[in-house]
Amino acid sequence: MRGRGAGGSVPMGRDGTVAMLACAGQLGALLAGFVVVQFGRTDEYGRPPGALLGLLCVVVFGPPLLLLLGALHTFVVTAPVALAAGVVARRTRGPVWQWQVALLMVLAAVYALAVAQAGAPYVPAWAWIAGSGVLPLLGVGLFRRSERGRDAPVGTGALWFLSLTAGALLTVVSVVSCVVALATGLIGDYSPPQLTRAQLVGVWKGDGGAEIRLDDGGGAVLTAVPYEFMDDEGRCDGRSSWRYVPGDGTAGGTVEFEPVGACVLDTWTVGGTAERPELYELVGDPDAGDVRILVRQDAP
Repeated sequence: MRGRGAGGSVPMGRDGTVAMLACAGQLGALLAGFVVVQFGRTDEYGRPPGALLGLLCVVVFGPPLLLLLGALHTFVVTAPVALAAGVVARRTRGPVWQWQVALLMVLAAVYALAVAQAGAPYVPAWAWIAGSGVLPLLGVGLFRRSERGRDAPVGTGALWFLSLTAGALLTVVSVVSCVVALATGLIGDYSPPQLTRAQLVGVWKGDGGAEIRLDDGGGAVLTAVPYEFMDDEGRCDGRSSWRYVPGDGTAGGTVEFEPVGACVLDTWTVGGTAERPELYELVGDPDAGDVRILVRQDAP
């Protein structure tokens, strides 16, 4: 099968290779930027960046996975748009690139319906799918132009070398941009909500039936609240008292409880968002411990 561009044609197999590598390159740049951001800041529960083992997995398994995703993207997005745009352009004598843009928008709208059915917002899904097809189509177009100006076609090795070099440069740009954004505060660490003591009053619930009721007089009623103290762990039920230490703007405030019988409760930290505040505690290894979360059910 051959695809025709303005003034010439090239084998669709070579077009597909360019599209696959262009898509893999843009996915690699996004992945690299994501890794930089993840390792450049702590998460919302105060845990440090991802483990080195995770980074090693990205380095080892990332390249083949990116090529596989690039090939899949070419099959379901780039190739249908390029082929359909070529057919329509020949019949209407209009510019191929305009039909590519139009058909890419339409195809993305169709695919976004399926993504939206899975629970994702429709418009962002449509924008991401449409945006993902721009660079591969642009790469195919540039490749066709370069082929028309050469006496001999670009060799397979040179094609891979040029495509991978462009992808590497794009990845470098992504990494540098993310580093600069982190350094300048454009991409900042998570900032917990700064609640007042009055905003903590109410009912907080979590998994396993865990519940804490805080009253404005400093009393607390605990139901199945998990605790872990040295080698002793279990769940607390009973009455206690609580004290709130406000945060400093960069860290969330903390809630401290008096022991309930043999239960020695850990300090719970304010997290979540202003619209959905949480109380949480980190249990176990500080680098990868379990997070226990209570969500406020009512407001004072």
